[in-house]
Order: sequence, then C-alpha cells, then structure tokens
Amino acid sequence: MPIKRHITQTVKLSLPLIISQITVVAMSVVDTMMAGDLGPVTLAAVAVGSSVWATAILFLFGLLMAIPPVVSEMDGAGNHHKVAPFFRQAMWLCLLLGVVFTVLLRHLDPVFMWFDTQPEVIPHAIGYINGISWGVLPLSFFVAFRYLADGMSITKPTMVVSFIGLLCNIPLNYILMYGKLGFPELGAAGCGYASATVLVIQMLAYGFIIKHHKVIKALKVYSQFDWPHWAEIWRFFKLGFPIGVSMFAEVGLFSVVTLLASSLSTATVAAHQIALNFSSLLFMVPLGLSMGITIRVGNAVGRKNPIDIRHAGLYGIALVLVTQVISMAIIVFGGNWVVSMYTDDPVVHEITVGLLLLAAIFQLSDGIQVAAAGALRGIKDMNFIMLSNVFSFWALGLVASWYLCFQLDWGVKGLWVGLIVGLTAAAILNLSRYWYKTKIP
Repeated sequence: MPIKRHITQTVKLSLPLIISQITVVAMSVVDTMMAGDLGPVTLAAVAVGSSVWATAILFLFGLLMAIPPVVSEMDGAGNHHKVAPFFRQAMWLCLLLGVVFTVLLRHLDPVFMWFDTQPEVIPHAIGYINGISWGVLPLSFFVAFRYLADGMSITKPTMVVSFIGLLCNIPLNYILMYGKLGFPELGAAGCGYASATVLVIQMLAYGFIIKHHKVIKALKVYSQFDWPHWAEIWRFFKLGFPIGVSMFAEVGLFSVVTLLASSLSTATVAAHQIALNFSSLLFMVPLGLSMGITIRVGNAVGRKNPIDIRHAGLYGIALVLVTQVISMAIIVFGGNWVVSMYTDDPVVHEITVGLLLLAAIFQLSDGIQVAAAGALRGIKDMNFIMLSNVFSFWALGLVASWYLCFQLDWGVKGLWVGLIVGLTAAAILNLSRYWYKTKIP
C-alpha cells in the first residue's frame, strides 16, 4: 500500500475519533471553567476529585480497549459471525466491572488523607466523586458500544454521541452547580451528578445506534441472549488486563501527581488543573490517531500482511509527530491567552503559564508513546505496553516527580519535570518495541 494511502486511511478513520475525544475533554474543560467561576476551592475539588475518578475508571477503559483489536482482526479476516458472541460476553464483563468500580469509588475517602489534601477541599472533592460514581455502570456499556463500532472501522457514531454529551453537559452543569430551576447550588457535587447524567444519555444513544446502524445491526448483537461463559470472559479479561494496567499506570501518574500537588497551596492546585486540563485537550489528537492506528494495524493482522502491519504503525506515528509540533507551537505562542480563558487570578495565571511551557516540552514524547502503544495494541503486544508503562511512569516518572518536588524543593514544576521523564522513557521503549516486532527479515 502506498504511503499516501496509509496516511489518508489513517486520517479518515481517526478524524471522527479525534473529534469525539476532543469533545469528551471539552466537557472536562467546561467543568473546569465553570468550577473556576465558583472559586479556587471548587476548582481544586473538581481537579482532585476528577483525578481520583480518572485513575479508577481508566483501568476499566483499558480492559475494554481489548475489544477494537479483536473485532478489527475478525473484520479483516471476514469472520463477522464471531463478533456478536464475543461482544455479548464482553457485556457481562462490563456489568461486573461497572458494579465493582461503583462500589470502589464510593469508598475512597481515605485517599485524600494519605496525600495530605487541603482540608477545605476534601468535602467538595468527595461530593464530586459520589455524584459521578453513578455514571460508572452506564459508562462501561457506552465504552463497549463505542469500541465495537470502532473495531468495525465505523467511527462517526462516536463523534455524534460525544457531541450529544457536550451539548447536555453545559446546561446540566449550569443547573446543578449554580442552583437553577429550583435545584440547590451543589458546586463540585453538582458537576459530578451532571457528568453521571450525561453518561446515561450517551449509553442510551449508542445502544440505539448499535441496534439501527445499517452495518453494525447485521452483526446481530441483540439477536439473542447469551448467559455468561466464564472461560471466554476470563480469556477476554486476560487480554484486556495488561491494557488496563498500562492505562492505569499512565493516567495514574498524572492523577497521583495531582494528588501530590493537592498538598501545596490552593492556587497551585488550581494552576496545575488548568495546565493539565489544556494539555489533555491537546493530547486528544494523538490519542485519537492512536486508536485509528490500532484499528488499521489490527485489520492488517487479520489480512496477514506483514508489510502493511509495519507501515500502518510507522506512518501513523510519523503523522502524530506532525500534530505534536503544532501543539508545541500553540502552547508556546498562545499560552497566556489560553490561561486567561480559565482564570483572572494573577497568581494562578502566572503559575499556569510556567507549567504550560513544561507541557510544550513533553508534547513530542507524549505523542510518540501513545501512538506506538496504539500500534502495539494492534499486534496484541499488550504485556509489553503494561511493563513499559509501569516502569516508565511509576519507577521513573513518579519517583522523579516526588524527588524533584519535595526533596529538591522545586515545587509543582518538579512534578511536571517528572512527567517529562516518564513520557520520554515510554516513548523510547514503545517505539523501539514496535520497530523490532514488525521488522521484516
């Protein structure tokens, strides 16, 4: 396949995923901006609460991320009759995970004590988590529906449903956070309940699409009821577990760094949240491309084409490098303007601009590591991604963040330099592994 066609297909497949990911994070941006209007304490509570939520829930995301490469390989091999039975068993795992994580999230109060979170922030953060925890079960089904469509190279529904979520999130936040239409002013807790409601709406919308989409409905996902086959569920769990751990390791690094920052001043926590929030928005571009790379590599695996397997991954990674250079330029030249959209507090503004400059430095390594991980998922090299992320993000990144912040007294900037260390190590390891695994004799 020519280079131009590789690039064109990756962009065509990934663009709806990028837009949908940006839309998802746009909801977080809206949450942060609206929380900022209620003051630094509410903003810090949303920052800390969402970091705890993300750490737990991204493990669930990672487990279910085994769906796209399995489905895309079945699609590439023409084994469409195997998709529905596989997916129905995945739904049982969604139910189990949803119940477990709902209970887990509602019993995480001691975490804030462990990280010495500012006392005035804790009750608001707990309120946020209790509210959003009601969205765990619908989220698990929504993600499964989405990954089924993604695995079939049908990515536009994800974009549509993400837009629906964003459109619902803004008025729900306004009503529940600020106390409108007769509702009490719930602040950070209202933000959590609004997010949970949005997840229910998105689950129902995607379930409708799965039933009526002209291609997906031919798979007959809803054609029959299957009782759980625990051996198959266990096999799927073992396939997804390394991805879950790798996602937990990556997102967990950022979340733990946020919790470490929560022991610093409230202004510092607010600045950290703003910088991380905007960095996450930019990260959705390489993440969306990474998902497209996984699907294209998995499809090439199903077709048993080693040249396309290699090129689909490497050209996708090269494409991500271009997007990351653009992200660096946006941060360097537009950082002050971006921060002014979040806050008018001069102290928070100054700290945030400095953190964004550090974020500009890790754009290249962050893009490479996630794109290479997407390519590795396409060839089902899940265990390496897990080991790479645990080593890079926890053994290197987290240790460096803690040491620079608290031992060398670099403050919050030390935490962010540690992020650079972890992301750079992951980029080197993941790219080297894919280059080696797909090398053609």
